[in-house]
Amino acid sequence: MRSPTDRGLTAGILLVVIGLLLLGANWFQATGAVALGALAAAFLVAYAGSRRYGLLIPGMILGGLAIGVGLQEAGYDGTDGGFVVLGLAAGFIGIYVVDAMVRGPAAWWPLIPGGILGVVGAIQVAEGTAAAAQIARLWPVALIAAGVVLLVVSAQRARRTTGPG
Repeated sequence: MRSPTDRGLTAGILLVVIGLLLLGANWFQATGAVALGALAAAFLVAYAGSRRYGLLIPGMILGGLAIGVGLQEAGYDGTDGGFVVLGLAAGFIGIYVVDAMVRGPAAWWPLIPGGILGVVGAIQVAEGTAAAAQIARLWPVALIAAGVVLLVVSAQRARRTTGPG
């Protein structure tokens, strides 16, 4: 376990770095995507050095937002923020992926907001296209697939706990 001094040191360094990044963004007129990306990098570097889950969360969320805002600023997002929402979804899903790669079995909670934001962003991006009509008709298939997955996992767990036979 880390001492309170280590936590204070990490927090202090992180605040100084974030302050410097924001000050630089003000002086050099950095875009929103650059500022968000710099903040994300600060948190992710701190996470890499400490392996503290609490630093991974804002790092990935800000990183996802930086990607979405960057796409919007570059003119790729004509959907009033659909790519920003998808970027935020990617940030949440990224929390799960990185945690699974680093620690093994990961907490699954980031998949819930990531999935919801992913669906909302996909709807915003697809709005007004031919694909939107198909999505509107076929989205219950996702519920069916999720139910089948839960049934299979439940059956496997039941088989493991009762044993063969």
